[in-house]
Amino acid sequence: MKKYFYLALALCMGFAMTSCDDDENTVVVDFEGEKWTALIDNPQYNGPLLYGEGKDSYDWSDAETGLSGGLTRAWGGTYGFSEGGTAISNYIDENINEHATYQYQLAVPVSNGSKNFAVVYCDASIKFPDGVRRQINSIDIAPTTYLLGCEVNGDGYAASLAESGNMTLTITADNGMIVVVDMARDGNILKTWKRVSLRHLGPVNSLSFTMDGSDKSSYGVKHPKYFAFDNVVINMD
Repeated sequence: MKKYFYLALALCMGFAMTSCDDDENTVVVDFEGEKWTALIDNPQYNGPLLYGEGKDSYDWSDAETGLSGGLTRAWGGTYGFSEGGTAISNYIDENINEHATYQYQLAVPVSNGSKNFAVVYCDASIKFPDGVRRQINSIDIAPTTYLLGCEVNGDGYAASLAESGNMTLTITADNGMIVVVDMARDGNILKTWKRVSLRHLGPVNSLSFTMDGSDKSSYGVKHPKYFAFDNVVINMD
């Protein structure tokens, strides 16, 4: 489902999540509708779509903009979503104290008012078809229940970031430009949805997502590298 912004000023005044400078040439990929809901796995961990027999074909594409994503198959595809990727979800779970585990990996702690969204695990990317470059104006970002619980409380492996330390998300365009989003820094932890401007990246063919943090072992960052995104605002000019 796409939302067109024909009345930019009226929308800006009425809805906090809408940018004032969106116009009739802007489309929002919001992952709503039956096509997207059919891509939501159940259960969240080890479900048949992301980990079962059909996992190698788990890819998605927006019909109008061409924006697409799916599993990375970084280790050959045998382990499904455990290898990284972008999955569609609608799970809301605010219990960051008891449900901050990999079994609740597709949940976010707070709704942004829509039904569906995307969850990214590990290093992943979204892209347009080959040769297509579009301006992405903004994207809404949120922590998952799993990530937020570990950031707030620690989990016996990763330390709490409630007082110090950091966790960052880096969005890198194929032209080399980047945007860095603080998921946690010096006790300030992102706990809800945040709109992130991507205008300065310019027209892009793809965006890659990587996460890093201050609490590391020899295997890398200790905190779970999950986040959610929604409402990808794309200029169709």
